[in-house]
Amino acid sequence: MRRTVDEGPQKQGLSWSWELDFDALLAALSEPAPWNRQDPRASVPAQAQAPEAASAADPAVDPAADDAVDLAGAEFAELLGAIDEGRACEVPLTELAGLIAESLPTGPDLAAWLATSSAGELEDGALAGMATAYRRLASWAQAGELAVVAELASRSAAADDQIGVGEDGRPARLPDEACAQVSLALTMSHASASWWSDLAVTLRWRLVATGAALAAGQIDLGRARLIADATAALDDETARAVEAKILSGAGDKTTAQLRAALRRAVIAADPEGAERRREEAELRAKVSLYPDQDGTASLAGYSLPSITAAAAMARITALARAMKAAGAGGGIDLLRAQVFLGLLLGTLPYTPPAADAPPDSPPDGGPPDAPPADPSDFPPAAADDPPNFPPAAADDPRDFPPNSEPELPPDDPDPGDHRGGLADRAPPAANGEHDPGADAASRGGPDRGGSWSRPPPAWPRIGASIPPGPGVMGGLLPAGGGLIDVQVPWSTLTGDSGEPGYLSRIGPITGAQARELADLAARDAAARWRVIVTDTQGRTQAVASVARGKTGTGSPPGLVRRVTLTICKDRLNMPYNENLPTALRRALRSAVLAGERAGQRAAVDAAAAGGCAHEQESPSYRPPPTLREFITARDVTCRFPTCRQPSWRCDLDHSVPYHKGGRTCACNLGGLCRFHHQIKQHRLWELMQQMPGTFVWTTPAGRVYTAEPDRYAA
Repeated sequence: MRRTVDEGPQKQGLSWSWELDFDALLAALSEPAPWNRQDPRASVPAQAQAPEAASAADPAVDPAADDAVDLAGAEFAELLGAIDEGRACEVPLTELAGLIAESLPTGPDLAAWLATSSAGELEDGALAGMATAYRRLASWAQAGELAVVAELASRSAAADDQIGVGEDGRPARLPDEACAQVSLALTMSHASASWWSDLAVTLRWRLVATGAALAAGQIDLGRARLIADATAALDDETARAVEAKILSGAGDKTTAQLRAALRRAVIAADPEGAERRREEAELRAKVSLYPDQDGTASLAGYSLPSITAAAAMARITALARAMKAAGAGGGIDLLRAQVFLGLLLGTLPYTPPAADAPPDSPPDGGPPDAPPADPSDFPPAAADDPPNFPPAAADDPRDFPPNSEPELPPDDPDPGDHRGGLADRAPPAANGEHDPGADAASRGGPDRGGSWSRPPPAWPRIGASIPPGPGVMGGLLPAGGGLIDVQVPWSTLTGDSGEPGYLSRIGPITGAQARELADLAARDAAARWRVIVTDTQGRTQAVASVARGKTGTGSPPGLVRRVTLTICKDRLNMPYNENLPTALRRALRSAVLAGERAGQRAAVDAAAAGGCAHEQESPSYRPPPTLREFITARDVTCRFPTCRQPSWRCDLDHSVPYHKGGRTCACNLGGLCRFHHQIKQHRLWELMQQMPGTFVWTTPAGRVYTAEPDRYAA
């Protein structure tokens, strides 16, 4: 590639060009298209390139600048003469585009060639080839990005006396501050930036062949990641042995096939280590809850003992099939989900007996079984925030790029169940024709008449309290309650808007869901309420706690710990329904008083230098509860621009250190998670609170990033 400076009288600046590899281009034309190998173009010489194709493939090259370009120009002139004399024919660019794209090596030549082609003008056979060419180019670009990130990590480690680099530039460990720079530059969460940086270092120094295959477009990013993740627990030598065994065919395998091959190769390369890692992973088993896109949620166990988990799945499936045989509608996957939650809650859905079954009366002549009593909510979730991205299981399709696919268990006893319910389909009609209405009825869906037959059982309802454990646990009483926090705009609570609520560990929920949880909390005297009064832009002005009612002794623990109502100051004096529940009336009164105080304080702050009159300042190092509550509500999350750690779990950090004269005041306090608190203290980083709630970060490279105050819907 050449860089030249244009010093002409009309304009000055940089112009870029590169030398197209004409040998590779002509070689591409010497063979018939990969999608049409049986139809060789014997009548088309290798040099039969359309004039427009040649000119487009070599943009803005000065013929006098390079001998190779002069030669190419002479060859092109000879080609034009051959076409005029009938010794060669002109082939449309649309026909050659896919052929050349598939044959050109990955790099700037391929990028330039792809830029000349329009998808709408390509012949049918070229479309797949062009798609694969773009995929190769994307892999090349991602490899370049990872190489830059690896260099950033290397330089950051070299500048840190406690880390350092090897002779080849490999960091002794991944610097935290390098991950923070990547997080800001690429707008990634800390977890994503750490993973991305680790992958960059791995492909640069540990798995060099995998990095080269990615740059060449032989594998894509998803497959490179699979190889890196699968070999992460191995030493360098063993990891490279697995890489050498797998890499050559990795690009020809689906991600599911590649995962299976990697698992086999890793176990074979280090069987004792595989057994040890399995035992250690089981000690890290956990259950996680995270939101899905459609307002639902996923509740899953991770790192469970494989045999035990398989046995549990077998029981769930067997019970689901039993429900279906007894007359329950819905597909087998839906019934599995019903059984799963019912087992956890101890409230399996009521299963009606089959139509031809005998009466379901107990031997003692007592009343027949009845549907279970009103159940409570899901098992209490851990009191922490939603992860930056959902933790993905080994076969979770969200853990891989869009082109990947989940792997089905090879020995599943009923593989049809995974594919939309082959096992659920009704038998063919008497005349041998397929009856879609019977299918719909067997799945609990609408039949041809538009009605619903055999509807699936209802989901278990939730109650205001958490019930004790099942009998097998001796009726174990829950240890505390109130493990769910819900936030809801006042306008949503009153039905005046459709703004979503917010549920801890889940995120945004629909207004109907938020109102349901608020109603549960209103029936629980132990639930706490608070109100956040905002300005017209949704920024926090005041926070008020609401007095709670009296709680009875011995009451079961409640489900909802706290309800946060957000209300705009302009709504405080609007008339409301007098039939509001007591908890909401108390909340509204608290909001009115807090709004009045906030208005007075805002007027004083506006007249003060720096936008703060320090009326809430405390002389002590630790902020008092009222100031802490205000900062937590104002910041919502860690004040690092890409961090979502909730502020109530963060350190309340002084922007100007307390021992250097920094005030314990809203204008000098901000929530920082422990990791970004340590980044702020790094000698090469700077953090300034430009005005109350606005934080400006400066990286070691001098790049500036700003975190504005979070805003609420009210």
